[in-house]
Amino acid sequence: MGLCSTPIQIEWFYYLEGEKTKINWFLLEFALSYYEHIRDNGALTSYRKQYDENQIAHFCTYYVRRLKKSLLNYLRGHRKSIVFYSEYIDDFYPHHDRNFNALLHYTAMEAYDDMPFCDHCPQQCLNDYMARSSFFDEYKR
Repeated sequence: MGLCSTPIQIEWFYYLEGEKTKINWFLLEFALSYYEHIRDNGALTSYRKQYDENQIAHFCTYYVRRLKKSLLNYLRGHRKSIVFYSEYIDDFYPHHDRNFNALLHYTAMEAYDDMPFCDHCPQQCLNDYMARSSFFDEYKR
């Protein structure tokens, strides 16, 4: 899945030039994966009817950006795994019931697990995660 097939914007993952890092590029890829999983999950049909594609894209971006600290704690060896906080979904959608938010939570974990493009990517975002990512400059819509 590419940026062209989603309303997710590359600019949502950096504000300053110094934020064009590999970890932020990874978060962009993760948001794209999450968006795709939400789009393809039959159990989330009512969610997709309630929110338009742009609103869902904003949620995916919000959620993965909130997970950045958990991801960095894992990469730095402070944790043995990434913690997917369901509270971040509750913060974004406080009016939804817990079962609905739990479905979004598990969909996020599936999206992370299904990121096969990371296996052979020359970028190696998670190895040198604070280094500058050339993908931000090279990618053209």
